[in-house]
Amino acid sequence: MKELLTSPGFLSPYGTWGADVSSIMAWVFTLLFIYGWHVGKKHQGQRHHLVTLWGMLAMLLYFTLYYLARGLGALSVEGKEGFGGPQWVYDYVFGPILTVHITAVSLGLVLAVYMLILGFRASFKKNGGRYLKSASLYMEAKNFRKILISAGVGLGIVAIIRWGSIQRLMVYLSGFLIVAAVLLLERGLERWMPDGAVRHRKIGAVTMTLYVVALFTSTISYVLLYYIYPVKP
Repeated sequence: MKELLTSPGFLSPYGTWGADVSSIMAWVFTLLFIYGWHVGKKHQGQRHHLVTLWGMLAMLLYFTLYYLARGLGALSVEGKEGFGGPQWVYDYVFGPILTVHITAVSLGLVLAVYMLILGFRASFKKNGGRYLKSASLYMEAKNFRKILISAGVGLGIVAIIRWGSIQRLMVYLSGFLIVAAVLLLERGLERWMPDGAVRHRKIGAVTMTLYVVALFTSTISYVLLYYIYPVKP
């Protein structure tokens, strides 16, 4: 799989197949979510539900497999693989942009799962439509523990299988800390915004912003890597 992803691409003279497909899919998913957010704002609940549900499931599957196959999270701390520009550009431009991108993607993936669960919990179906219900919504302590333990075990297994360096281990540890941070944030949001419908709308806007940031930074990274500062053969 890694050989296919790193083979010559089709969008630029120095790009790879995996980077080109990933760039296109980032635009497709982000535009899809913008559409889903738009119809949600227009109170078309069932359409919003279907677009975001299947879009997020497809995004989670695709980008999780892609990031695991490439080990891209570790690249941000292991070295400047694929970057042919000056060191100062890497240190002060490309590196920070890549870090922001990985952070936005990581948070976006976690919030995608959270929003899927929250969307089901905070809505109801009636006459073929789906509507948000204004009511207090809290996570039980046992579910909090189950999610935290499942995330720790899952990321721990992946870290053992893909063990390569301390830096790589730190990436998976950071993933677990992000999950824990979101769960703790949910505890705070339950007190600040007990209404599940309000919480869904507010956090949905934050999640949408993260997707736009991820798309913006990934596009800049792509241009820097494969147009401005490619590693020329």
